Amino acid sequence: MNVMYPSQGNYNFSAADAIVDFAQANGMNVHGHALIWHNATPSWVENFAGTNAEFEAMVKDYITTTLTRYKGKVRSWDVVNEAFEDGSGHPLRNSVFRQKMGDDYIKKCFQFARDADPDVLLFYNDYNMASSSTKRAAMFKLVDDLGDLIDGVGGQMHISYNGPSASQIQSFADGVVSRNLKLHFAELDIRANPDNDLTSLSNERAEAQRAKYTEVVSIYNSIPLENKFAITVWGVRDNESWLIDFWGNPDWPLLYDANYAKKASYYGYLEGLQ
Repeated sequence: MNVMYPSQGNYNFSAADAIVDFAQANGMNVHGHALIWHNATPSWVENFAGTNAEFEAMVKDYITTTLTRYKGKVRSWDVVNEAFEDGSGHPLRNSVFRQKMGDDYIKKCFQFARDADPDVLLFYNDYNMASSSTKRAAMFKLVDDLGDLIDGVGGQMHISYNGPSASQIQSFADGVVSRNLKLHFAELDIRANPDNDLTSLSNERAEAQRAKYTEVVSIYNSIPLENKFAITVWGVRDNESWLIDFWGNPDWPLLYDANYAKKASYYGYLEGLQ
């Protein structure tokens, strides 16, 4: 939102248009990420001067304007991203959207999106869906409440070579499939150095990472075809991964090294598709 709606009444779709135009020219699907995210909220929205009713009308206009612009060009959207806290009970984050629109703001946003483009696929997206059973339960409670407004769930796969376990990842996948929703393994990267015990990627750790990539992709690949949406790998080259700045230590979480050479993880990913 901070990119597409930088100031009140002033939309800027130039960057999004460039992505969509490239995809259309090259026969590619586009997944929109994300309409509402607390970390990508413009300052004018955070400090909204009007009434709560005016705030909600503004959000409706933003979602409607955006989805209408890309109708038939963007296949799917993450409507709301990372709405739950990590603490005990996983309450909704006290974002400006919750403050101004109420605890049911997520449902309202999904309704705005559904009304604007009845054919587009609508997703809820969040992290720690495999590693935290309590956060996963809170998310599925929300999803169940959304009913037919939601088409799929994105579980961010920011994981490590040593966890979460295959059974934990499978539990998340099973929860999505049992609800007859589409599964998105979103934001996949696998940390090889979560304990900061390496200064370079060892062969042993590279093989462990390879096995974890195979495991994740195999779990996704084994679900019914009608529940498959996508696996999104979160970056191309190790040296460009967001994880390095975020954690402040070296890591090699992706499929290609800094020179675009295929790593063991690349072949592990392919093995998972077999």
